[in-house]
Amino acid sequence: MKITSTRQHQGVPGVYGLLLLDVVSRWGYNDEALFAPFGLTSEQLAQPDYRMSVEVCNEMVKLALRLTGENSLGYHLGAQMRISIHGFIGYAIMTATDVTDALALASRFIHLRLPFLQMYFSTFGPKATIQLQCDIDIQPLRNEIILALTFGILSMAKAITGEANLTGEIDFDFEMPEGFQRYLEKVDSQVKFDQPHLMASFDKKYLGLSLVNADPIASQIAINQCEAELSALGERRRLAMRVRDILSNSEQHYLSIEAVADRLHMSDRTLKRQLAAEGTSFSTLVDEVRYRHATSLLSRTDYSLEQIADELGYSDVANFSRAFKRWSGRSPSNWRKDPYL
Repeated sequence: MKITSTRQHQGVPGVYGLLLLDVVSRWGYNDEALFAPFGLTSEQLAQPDYRMSVEVCNEMVKLALRLTGENSLGYHLGAQMRISIHGFIGYAIMTATDVTDALALASRFIHLRLPFLQMYFSTFGPKATIQLQCDIDIQPLRNEIILALTFGILSMAKAITGEANLTGEIDFDFEMPEGFQRYLEKVDSQVKFDQPHLMASFDKKYLGLSLVNADPIASQIAINQCEAELSALGERRRLAMRVRDILSNSEQHYLSIEAVADRLHMSDRTLKRQLAAEGTSFSTLVDEVRYRHATSLLSRTDYSLEQIADELGYSDVANFSRAFKRWSGRSPSNWRKDPYL
């Protein structure tokens, strides 16, 4: 099992165990069947601060799969997911002004609920994208969580916008679960498995959709609570995350440090100093964002290297190729042939 951050030891909120129970109960199983083997009860899991270790979560998912005989519980979890289950984060998102604000909040605070996940929201290119990075590979938990969150985002987006026909393209980086084909007919979006990324892309026209429960004051109260949780957890990379958000969500993705510092209402010297205190630099963050965008474009056959170089702000393919080789150790054309090497 790969664990790359101490944040993963914070565990998974117990309320997600209750969501799993909600799904498993359709097959006739109660909380005792699902929770008793782990010495847990519904009352414990309902406590706001209760968290389960990823190891316990993984065994619980294994048990749920055995009980139901269903190979795609993640799909059912996503279909049943409601924004309120995510606590203050969900409340902040639900009361945000529009889809853009909601996604920015989700990417900023997701690790408070699932500390082994990072979410990158980008408006680069012709479509908006949401990309997930999962820092654990313990199975089946990893893939079931990815399925649940992906389809959960889709179902929650429909609920909070009041739009029933939201569509897009969804890529998973693992094989299609056995029997999943029957669920593809229920999803309006194009779904592909065995792809280089965990990524969803959608029309930018959705970004301006207003949320049915928009309430700036209520949203700010919830955001303040999330910020307090970050402080309590000793979160030290908050400025770096804000810089990534600005770089990812700007139409000019090659913004200068002066432009980013201006948006943060500080001098570029202060920005450099604070990023250094967090163990990173502006150029490193620019490279991260550009590399992530470059690989997402390289995975698409409708973009030439010339178009990708231009999209990323490089004057020609040669300069882009040198930068990409510095990031990945491989040329763009070599990566495009086999991204899994």
